[in-house]
Amino acid sequence: MAAPRSSPRQRLLETASDLFYRIGIRSVGVDTISEQSGVGKPTMYRHFSTKDELISAYLEEENRRHWQWFEEVLTAYQGNAKAQLLALLEVTAQMISEPGYRGCAFLNVLAEFSDEGHPARRQAIEHKQELNRRLYDICREAGALDPKVLADQLSLVINGALASAPIFGAAGPTGQLTAIGTHLINLQFNAPNG
Repeated sequence: MAAPRSSPRQRLLETASDLFYRIGIRSVGVDTISEQSGVGKPTMYRHFSTKDELISAYLEEENRRHWQWFEEVLTAYQGNAKAQLLALLEVTAQMISEPGYRGCAFLNVLAEFSDEGHPARRQAIEHKQELNRRLYDICREAGALDPKVLADQLSLVINGALASAPIFGAAGPTGQLTAIGTHLINLQFNAPNG
């Protein structure tokens, strides 16, 4: 028995997501998405009236998948916030060393869309702000001496690694993510009081 075929909307979104990530959002036209998804343009426009709507749906799905992944990492170390921080660094380092990794989808969007008012840019900024907020919550729960500073430092190191991976690969600067992040975490817990 053949697997059920996904809906036209799902095929459009899956195709656009793959192309947007691999090639770049601005480099991919709606004709290519329609052709490669096997969904005609009239049907495509019934689901997404503009390319911007399709971009927004792509980012919503990336956001959903990222936070699901993030929560799975945390769940594995539930009750130990410091271990959660260390695990986030480790799995991020693993992710950016995977073949085909082309950078963070949200950082890529920020590079492609300079217009402050563009919805895709706003979605990417909101995602990165949410990362910083969640890191802060974990740092606070872990008992860091200054959870805001540690969250900011980890956010900077993680985003730096995500942005550097397409340039340098898993070796070089990107390979320092876990070491730098661990060092910053340990400073927050090993520093003398007062």
